[in-house]
Amino acid sequence: ETIRTGLIGAILGAASGGWTNDCFGRKRSFLIADALIFMGGALHMLLIYIGDKYSMENIGIMFIGLGVGMVSMTSPLYISEFSPPKLRDILVSINFVLYGVGKFTFLYLYSDPIRTTNYIIALAGILALYQFRLMRPLPESPMWLSKKDREDDAIKDLKIIYELGEVEKDFDAFKISIRREITDEDELSYSGSSIFSKIRSAWSNPSVRKQFVVGTTLQVVQQLVGLNALVYCIPSINKMNGFGSTNPKDDTAFMKSSLFASFGVLSVFSGFCFTLCLVARFEKRKMLLWSLYCVLGSLLVLSFIFIVSPNTDEAVSRFESTIQFKNNTCLSYITAPDADSWDCWTCLRASTGCGFCRGMHHNFLGQSSGACLISEPDGTSQACAAENRSWRTKACGHNIFRLPTLASFTIYNLSYSIILEIIPWIMNSQMYPTEVRGIFGGTAATANWMFFLVAITLYFFSTKKGGSIFTFLLVSLFSFSILWLIKLFVPENINFLTSTRRKKVVE
Repeated sequence: ETIRTGLIGAILGAASGGWTNDCFGRKRSFLIADALIFMGGALHMLLIYIGDKYSMENIGIMFIGLGVGMVSMTSPLYISEFSPPKLRDILVSINFVLYGVGKFTFLYLYSDPIRTTNYIIALAGILALYQFRLMRPLPESPMWLSKKDREDDAIKDLKIIYELGEVEKDFDAFKISIRREITDEDELSYSGSSIFSKIRSAWSNPSVRKQFVVGTTLQVVQQLVGLNALVYCIPSINKMNGFGSTNPKDDTAFMKSSLFASFGVLSVFSGFCFTLCLVARFEKRKMLLWSLYCVLGSLLVLSFIFIVSPNTDEAVSRFESTIQFKNNTCLSYITAPDADSWDCWTCLRASTGCGFCRGMHHNFLGQSSGACLISEPDGTSQACAAENRSWRTKACGHNIFRLPTLASFTIYNLSYSIILEIIPWIMNSQMYPTEVRGIFGGTAATANWMFFLVAITLYFFSTKKGGSIFTFLLVSLFSFSILWLIKLFVPENINFLTSTRRKKVVE
């Protein structure tokens, strides 16, 4: 309920954030978002303190979601428009490196779903208040000011930043790039002064329509083939590698540790790699294709592994359990109606007094069927030891696909985190005309949040009904389709704009 409420708030916040960015400016949108997050955190904690109903507490979550959705599209926009042309991509990338740090911190702190959530919400309110205080003395976006015929204010605000140590040459180059970009955007005939008339005028231009379709599509892609796609497959991947717990509730802990590595460590590490090594050296279209090739390849490898080895856990043999070790059979196994479908993990989790005795004959996957037996008081099994077999009470074994599984999952994480998690936001913060950059970027961000909700719901049911194999194949299908669309519709220069002169400025 909390996640759903927060996501709905983020969707509405991203949609409204586009309008506020174009009408009131980037800085004011930041301040509004910070105020919403602080109000949401304060309201949530107040309602908890007075013991109000759970549904009322979600009002605070909704406010926080509104603020987060607004910030998600405002921060790359503000950073991009205030940065020197040569540093725009790098600085926006650093913003998402810090986004990875935030996810890393959240997963580290998130232990108790109820108590920890309240602490994190309180922390979000405090940080939003601190950011509000830091943002107040900062200037408005010079690009937005110039489009509002306030060029003197734009130059004045630029000097606030460039007087801190930037050379005069870079300052002049920035002013020239703003003037050229504005001149080129004026080639679009914006009729009327309202935001809706400007949207209609921009949408009538085929180039702007193409920008919007590509930008929004890549935001959708980010969710359909992102880390959210495989989040429910993590327990199966862990079991393939011999990781797990005898307590089913601990699956959440193992999933958290995997997410901690995937969303936190890998995002931060790969974000720095992208920022320092890739963003200024390669075309964005080429990087998108590389990323999708790696994602598709790793997913196909995972699909093949799970097809060849669908039973990632060693099976319990009825013959060995009830006949060969008939005097030592686990009582839970004898009374279980689904005993024929038991495997090693089912045996270990059925009762604390049971263990798995591995068989002597292994197949080509390194697995063997075994027996589910009663454990001695000291945790051993004399019957299993008498047959010189391996006795397991804490974890099950892994098959020969352990290393390929780990390698494929790591490649998937890195290829997504390095490129697909960052490039769509860079694109949507730069490629639209300044007049409608907020509303178009906000619409793309809204699609991103909407498909985040769609993705976690779709892949939950696909994994539950069809298993990890079905999810791998489904994401592979999406990846292949998206790869084909990018090859057809995304040009070599990702910053395709409204004129050749503006294209040269961005390059």
